[in-house]
Amino acid sequence: MNLINLANKRIEKFGETVSVVFEGEEYTTTGISELGQKLAGGLRSLGIGRGDHVVVSLSNSPEVFACFQAIWRIGAVIVPIMFLLGENETRYILDHSDAKVVITSQDLLEKIDNARDGIDCIHNVIVLGGEDRDGRIGFYGLIDKSPPEKSIEEMDENDLALMIYTSGTTGQPKGVMLSHNNLHQNAVAVWEANQWEKAEITIICLPLAHSFGVVTMTAGFLSPFEEGFGVLMRWFDPEEVFRLIEKYRATNFIGVPTMYQLLLNHPAAEKYDTGSLERCTISAAPVTEELYRAFTEKFNCKMYEGYGLTEASPAVALCRPSMPIKKGSTGIPIPGVEVKIFDQDDNELPAGGQGEIVVKGPNVMVGYYKRSEETHATLRGGWLHTGDVGYLDEEGYLYITDRLKDMVIKGGYNLYPSEIEGYLHEHPAIAEVSVIGIPDEKYGETIMAFVVLLPGQELTEDELIDYAKAKMTPFKAPSRVKFVDALPKSLVGKVLKNELRKMV
Repeated sequence: MNLINLANKRIEKFGETVSVVFEGEEYTTTGISELGQKLAGGLRSLGIGRGDHVVVSLSNSPEVFACFQAIWRIGAVIVPIMFLLGENETRYILDHSDAKVVITSQDLLEKIDNARDGIDCIHNVIVLGGEDRDGRIGFYGLIDKSPPEKSIEEMDENDLALMIYTSGTTGQPKGVMLSHNNLHQNAVAVWEANQWEKAEITIICLPLAHSFGVVTMTAGFLSPFEEGFGVLMRWFDPEEVFRLIEKYRATNFIGVPTMYQLLLNHPAAEKYDTGSLERCTISAAPVTEELYRAFTEKFNCKMYEGYGLTEASPAVALCRPSMPIKKGSTGIPIPGVEVKIFDQDDNELPAGGQGEIVVKGPNVMVGYYKRSEETHATLRGGWLHTGDVGYLDEEGYLYITDRLKDMVIKGGYNLYPSEIEGYLHEHPAIAEVSVIGIPDEKYGETIMAFVVLLPGQELTEDELIDYAKAKMTPFKAPSRVKFVDALPKSLVGKVLKNELRKMV
């Protein structure tokens, strides 16, 4: 059991095929594999082997694929760090993860050097675009002088393959430990749930350092079609997405809601032929009905919503092409995964009952690195307690309504911000909106909305409050509104409600 075998089996079946296109160049399956073998040999020469932790902090590039394959080949553990993370959070991960080697790029080297200052466990820094000097090791210099590592470390199914640190929106980030079996099972289930019937050309702009990006990569190895490939972007740029769809006649796009919102409202959309786009997958944050309708109508494509979290490798549920799409639902659980809804006492709720979403299956993490108490609390009773609020309907479709920590208790009643946000999103002047609870003398808490207007639109606080009271139970309507230029977001587009609370 080693994830590297997913890539190897594809090569055995089809021989050399195009894996990704990146900045105009084609990279083949065998080319990336050979690069990974030489990097594996180089890591071996540095004393890295089974169970060692290796940080990969790079923007998207074909070399990231080679890094993953190299590290898995020798039985080491990948610790990906989002290249956009700040110095302080990077330092915490470098120190907490016990990494022995960092693989980064020349443009990120200053940040990595500052972050690792005084951390003794890091023995080497390998630099993409750099040379051997000042104690650094050039990425391609190491590869050029290293013999390829042909052997593959045989791993037990629970041996670690990946340790992804959560975004740390509350407290310090946690290292989510994912095994070879976790990721393998999730890739197989995701591929089956997508029900692909032909080769696809997929735009890949999700960070490969994020769990959503990792499953996109691993599931792609399972394609039974020879012709499909990915069009890899270094990072997300709306107009570049349109240009690449037109150039490569891309049929598939995978992203988070913020990306779709930016694509929908971007003026460059009309300049390019995006008619080849057939389907999209959207996940990582709640999807409003307005965004779903507007995007699918404008680009004449299908959109399939999914639900997941890093602790589940990450996919949990996905809409199926062969099943009816229900508004607001993330579909049914992927094969092999069980989902239930628990109340606050961990009792199962019936269909329609709203409570915490809990998950069981081979995709559930091993635990949090060096955090046994939090691991026990999150995996209590044999279920992954997600912290997300939702319900299952009579047919087993999952609906996400909110985060437990974001729930507002007003006058003893539980109010879910995402429901209120859904109503406010329908206002024609609003581009984005986020709702939080704020202290209130009468009710304990009340609702405050943060609103980003569409360009050229005007709206007052009183007008929006009156609109909300007409659209929903007046008790749920916001009492205060603040108009902002942008909502604070994490690196994958989730609104940082803690930052909104600081603004109050």
